[in-house]
Amino acid sequence: RDLHFLPVSTSFDLSRDVDDYAAEQAGKSKKSETLTWFMGYLRSLKSPKGRIYVNFGEPVVVDRAPDPEDRLALAKIAFEVAVQANRVTPFTLNAVICLILLGAAPRSMTANELQRSIDFFVKWGRARGIRMAGPLASEDQAEMDQMMKTLLDSGLFMRYDQGSQTAYAVDPSRHATASYYRNTIVHHLLDRAIIDISLLKAREQFREPSAEVFWEETSRLRDLFKFEFFYPEKPVFKANLEAELDRIDGGWREKLEEGGPGVQSLISHAQPLVGHAVFLPLVEAYTVVLLILAGLEPGEEIDQQECVVRAIKEGRFLYLMRRITSEASIAKVLFENGYQLAEHLGLAGVTDEQSLAARKLLLREFRDLSRRMETGRLEALKLADKVFADDE
Repeated sequence: RDLHFLPVSTSFDLSRDVDDYAAEQAGKSKKSETLTWFMGYLRSLKSPKGRIYVNFGEPVVVDRAPDPEDRLALAKIAFEVAVQANRVTPFTLNAVICLILLGAAPRSMTANELQRSIDFFVKWGRARGIRMAGPLASEDQAEMDQMMKTLLDSGLFMRYDQGSQTAYAVDPSRHATASYYRNTIVHHLLDRAIIDISLLKAREQFREPSAEVFWEETSRLRDLFKFEFFYPEKPVFKANLEAELDRIDGGWREKLEEGGPGVQSLISHAQPLVGHAVFLPLVEAYTVVLLILAGLEPGEEIDQQECVVRAIKEGRFLYLMRRITSEASIAKVLFENGYQLAEHLGLAGVTDEQSLAARKLLLREFRDLSRRMETGRLEALKLADKVFADDE
């Protein structure tokens, strides 16, 4: 009786284990934890890794413990604990930079562009009550510079200072590692990302009522990525989106109803767009899974394990062909969730003409999502180019 679950969020500036985790997600074998491995692990800890941040959420109180066999009740408790832990997970400098640079990739960012982007996300986060950690909390420039040096020394980022300005990028071979850090904070940006992508769709389908297109797309995105994020009940979900729209533009209702120029005005006020930075790896990974399912012949079937094995191989091929943008999209957990979505929609199992047609239809929807996010990325880069021109 009267059980209190205390959510705890633990965040790292850098973690030695992330590279190994990223490699395993990409299909590489887990290294044997031998004595030689252990000595190498200890040696790797000589270089600075920054700080560890521990944050405590609001307790989740249960008047009476549910029956151990009541899986739904247990899942609800776990869900609420996870939500409360997410709420107190802070923005760290590394996570924010990974989010920014991965969103801009394959383009690099100048030092001024990067600093302005960091300042934007810190201001944006503070306005929403998101906790800040390390130099983002102290706003100490010396601490910021020292942390940046630590991140550069780790090899996660590249810096080029032989041109007219200094440029920064994530090392392409470390995109999967950088995506891990980005993913620690990406839930904070979920509502904003859904709004961005839905506004872009409303702008495209100008012959239909923009408000209807917008709200239908927000619901569709929630359903498509239900295995990636924790969502509140639908009325609360919509209220959260409305609150974010109020922050973007107090006149958003009228502009959505207006369509055309009104929607474009909302998109301009929502800059910099973040939808591609949040959703693109998910969309690309799910697309790989759907390509495999859509390529089956009638009567054929593939289970999740085999689908993931094939997806890792096909994902590498598509990356080499630059049909997916980053190795961050090649991850077991993303392929597993993509398969779960197909299964949830009744598109797994034995292939027949009906399921094959439905798979191809969903594949087209994901390709459309990918194209729309590329549009958002290019519009964000236009803004960055304007900043670059203003700096010259």
